[in-house]
Amino acid sequence: MSIKVAFMQLSDCWGCHQTLLNAHLGLLDYLPALEIVYWPAVVDFKLDSLKSRDDREILLGFVEGCIRTNADYENTKLMRKKCRSIIAFGTCTCHGGVFGLANQWQKCNLVNRKFFEVESIVNEEPKEPTKNVPGFRDRVINLDEFIQVDFYLPGCPPRTEQILAGFEVLLGYKRFPKNERPFCYDCGIRYKDCLLNKDIMCFGSITSNGCSLKCPEKGIPCVGCRGPSRSASDEAIKLNKMTSNISQIDPYNRKNIFIFLALFLHIPLMAGFDWVKDILRQIKLKGRPEMTVGTYIPITEEIGSNLLRFLRYYTDFYKASNVCDTCLRIRGRLQMTEVKRDYEGLPNVDDCLIEQG
Repeated sequence: MSIKVAFMQLSDCWGCHQTLLNAHLGLLDYLPALEIVYWPAVVDFKLDSLKSRDDREILLGFVEGCIRTNADYENTKLMRKKCRSIIAFGTCTCHGGVFGLANQWQKCNLVNRKFFEVESIVNEEPKEPTKNVPGFRDRVINLDEFIQVDFYLPGCPPRTEQILAGFEVLLGYKRFPKNERPFCYDCGIRYKDCLLNKDIMCFGSITSNGCSLKCPEKGIPCVGCRGPSRSASDEAIKLNKMTSNISQIDPYNRKNIFIFLALFLHIPLMAGFDWVKDILRQIKLKGRPEMTVGTYIPITEEIGSNLLRFLRYYTDFYKASNVCDTCLRIRGRLQMTEVKRDYEGLPNVDDCLIEQG
């Protein structure tokens, strides 16, 4: 049995849907689990076909673009009425994006520029079109200013890998072993030098065993690369206690939280897929047997809930880490004093690229 999915486009550029189509054969893993009931960008579905469906009949509704026109408002209300869960698809829907820049001017000024002043106008007597157009609202607004949003999938457009990772999270389709025993049973420092005893947040107690890297034995915490295990070791009690009080956590452990959630849930590190509700308590979907969501053990859910609660309420978390933190190049004040062109020579391999111009 497949699940019903609908795609809606508001005021947008179609780039998010194009990036999804760029997956090509990569979609084959997911299409058998989906019944696409509305997708005008690809299939010739009429809006009346969406209107005729029962309320909340559709499980997942992807909405691209921002709310600018009267039609955008009506279509957004329709999607919320017909879909049980709404995904804000792309940066315009999540945050306003390029379309949101229009809020810096009054609507009359925008209309005047677009239809009367822009340099590309060739009509001798230009005028604003009024036939077969939906009409503009005064402001551009994000989706969640108008309806409840359940998931956020930002990006301009989102990367193809990011979208597919979102499907995997939604469908519970994780290519993980989900072994019975956690990594702690394979860890050589479990009983003598456990990293948890040193206040280092290590997630081996809820991660599947079988890893050959043995990172904790090198002083590096386990960050959940192999996904969830079907059971937890006693060390999970220590981890749970640590995650229940992490408001004063140091930057090193903060970074590990983000890495853990991305790997444990199989979301690419360069991707974003934000679940308004608790991401570990996933929707139970009736799809192919191998795509059915498993049930996490209670302590795993509790640890995950602690982490997500922290991320949700401590909004300065992301200030603790950026790409520069992982760069091995030597950097000083991170200031660019000049911009060099390609013909001016290649940068050296040791110093910061920004500081080299």
